[in-house]
Amino acid sequence: MTDYRPIACDLHDVLEIACLHRALLEVELTDGRTFVARARTTLSTPGKEEFLLLDADDGEQRIRLDHLLAVTMLGADGLRGPRTVLAVSGPDEAERGL
Repeated sequence: MTDYRPIACDLHDVLEIACLHRALLEVELTDGRTFVARARTTLSTPGKEEFLLLDADDGEQRIRLDHLLAVTMLGADGLRGPRTVLAVSGPDEAERGL
């Protein structure tokens, strides 16, 4: 049995759209790590876990969706797009509605 917690469908849609456009993302993880990578695809395992596959400078990154805190789309001009929060990491963010 897995401890995977599915993300909301509308948030999953944001990731799917990012993959369709091969969007460059700033990825924030629930453990505090942040990196930039290009969205490639999502996948599901037989155990019903879902992952985002990304192309990063150091190779492919496979991130379980419930380990994502937020993603921000980065434009070709370097400008930051909207930040989509996928999980609440702690009480401070929950109080601020992030």
